Amino acid sequence: MLAGKIALVTGATSGFGEATARALAGQGARVILTGRRKDRLEALTRELGAALPLAFDIRDNTAVKAAIASLPPEWQSIDLLVNNAGLALNTLSFEHQPMADLEQMMQTNNTGLIYITHALLPGMIARGSGHILNISSIAGSYPIPAAMSTAPAKPSSPSFP
Repeated sequence: MLAGKIALVTGATSGFGEATARALAGQGARVILTGRRKDRLEALTRELGAALPLAFDIRDNTAVKAAIASLPPEWQSIDLLVNNAGLALNTLSFEHQPMADLEQMMQTNNTGLIYITHALLPGMIARGSGHILNISSIAGSYPIPAAMSTAPAKPSSPSFP
């Protein structure tokens, strides 16, 4: 099904990113694994076989560009970008969050997605093919438990415009 396709998964060192990388490899894709923790990327690469680890911080645009530029020619035609990298730093309600934590979450969850997409989209457009999948946390739609005391009740199901 995905044999011969190249997928790049951000945040592949744990959680949904790691699971996504395994699922894509299981479908025959060659997977570029990205994240900050080089040891975890290398361990997953050994497990998957047809994978390439790229350790960098998605919040650093210079590092993103350098990582993409370092891809061997046979790994450059990326068919699928899975924007998964993200984090939540604590369970404090918004007004009690340290600004440094808020900035780190925004830079990882939003700006990093922009950096990697900006780096890969031109190649997809030039080839006339490619897909981008943006994964987002439910925390973007619903408050975390610590904030529930001041937040309205959580709806039973999400609503879409």
